[in-house]
Amino acid sequence: MLAYGLLAGVLGGVLGIGGGVVYVVVLPATLLAVGVRPDEVVAFTIANSIFSTVFTTLSGNIKLFYEKNFHSRIILYISVTGIITSILLLYFFVNTSYYSKGLFNVIFLGMLGFMMVRLVMKSIQQSNGEQLIYLPKDNAGALIRTGLLAGAVSPLTGLGGGLVIVPVLHSFLRFPIKQANAISLGVIGITSVASSIFNMTEHPLSHVHELQLGYIIFPVVAALSIGGMIGSVIGLSISKKLKPEWITLLFASFLLLIIVKKLFEIF
Repeated sequence: MLAYGLLAGVLGGVLGIGGGVVYVVVLPATLLAVGVRPDEVVAFTIANSIFSTVFTTLSGNIKLFYEKNFHSRIILYISVTGIITSILLLYFFVNTSYYSKGLFNVIFLGMLGFMMVRLVMKSIQQSNGEQLIYLPKDNAGALIRTGLLAGAVSPLTGLGGGLVIVPVLHSFLRFPIKQANAISLGVIGITSVASSIFNMTEHPLSHVHELQLGYIIFPVVAALSIGGMIGSVIGLSISKKLKPEWITLLFASFLLLIIVKKLFEIF
């Protein structure tokens, strides 16, 4: 699990996705092995993925803050609306019997596919000479809408919202890819803390370990979190050395790999 956490941290640092893409792939089998009820695996997967993401983004955000690359105003706009949306969905939908594994897979694959297409299209536009411009600082409405969307994706998929924030900021709002990644890490860090606190107050039917609080099973997420903190710093260092077009290509390629893997699992 430590190796998976390290991988998630590196990917999170390079791509600004928080590491949740790795966590939601590796956690279900582990949770079933420790005794989580099959009908609660999705909720536990999402909760423990989001909790691990808190630590994956923590070290990265500290590094960004000291490098004066922490965009607090933009992060605040996106985070506040994201937290509200996330908690409402957790309470009324995700942590209930209405949210099935089949629906989870449909939303997960649909979101990844859409974002991959958007990134590929933007990459083609850039290769044709299109120039990126910064979003005006007073465009709070666009940032709030981004937060609403990211806040919905986080509890529905356990990905922390990064797979939405980066493509939206880069493809739709025209932020440079590296700045979009930095903003995404900041937002994911804040919204993941809020969602994790909520998940700790819940009362699932599965109680499989004495070191469990709500949906969070601390022995399961410990190794992921430690590896994620280390990997995030490494990933940010790698990101600074890569050209923007390479980061965009890596992001789209990684989305494709996850889509293919999930399709094989389903069919």
